Amino acid sequence: MTSSTRLNLVFDLGQVMIQWEPVALVQRFFPHRSGTSAQSQALAQTCFRSTAWSAFDAGHLDTDGVSEQLSELLQEPLPKVRAMVVDIAHALMPIAPSVNLLQQLHQWRLAQTAPGLRLFYLSNMPKPYADHLIQAHTFFSCFDGGVFSARVKLAKPDPVIYAHAEDVLGLIPSQTIFFDDQVPNVQAATNRGWQGVHVPEPGHLLTLLPSLLRERGLGMAGVDGF
Repeated sequence: MTSSTRLNLVFDLGQVMIQWEPVALVQRFFPHRSGTSAQSQALAQTCFRSTAWSAFDAGHLDTDGVSEQLSELLQEPLPKVRAMVVDIAHALMPIAPSVNLLQQLHQWRLAQTAPGLRLFYLSNMPKPYADHLIQAHTFFSCFDGGVFSARVKLAKPDPVIYAHAEDVLGLIPSQTIFFDDQVPNVQAATNRGWQGVHVPEPGHLLTLLPSLLRERGLGMAGVDGF
């Protein structure tokens, strides 16, 4: 990296850095409605693509509020639905290879004489889960900062949350690469002038990132895969 090079890597969390498995969740909490793969997929879609869940992501509903709305939507008892909503925080576990890569990138940049690589997150994340993640996982210290949707009352793919991230994190679009598992979120970033990269499966981050950084003139000796 030359002294003039500046590059921001912005990571989504769910299915990029953190496990997010909605189908497994509904299978565990509602097995009587998850007899087939198609039924499980449909139930997860109904729950986690609902307007109620979107409002939870964007900080407009709390745990009680989203539980009540999902209970009515799913026609399931409120205590069972609330138990699932609460338990999700503990199901959001790190994806070890991705976190290891993040930590290596962080250590690499600390050894550079000229700072240039910055690491951020931009995540749709309800407030209780965001609070839990920050408290439970030390790898967040590798980031220079980030944006959780619920804390700013915005959510991807709304263009406003990308503009907000630019303002608060000091992102220059042409110097920013964004990784997300959802195509609409990637497209919204691309529309802002960021380089949006779709990560369809967690393991793909490890194969995509090295070539992208080499294209930007970054050779990272000592980092696995580079």
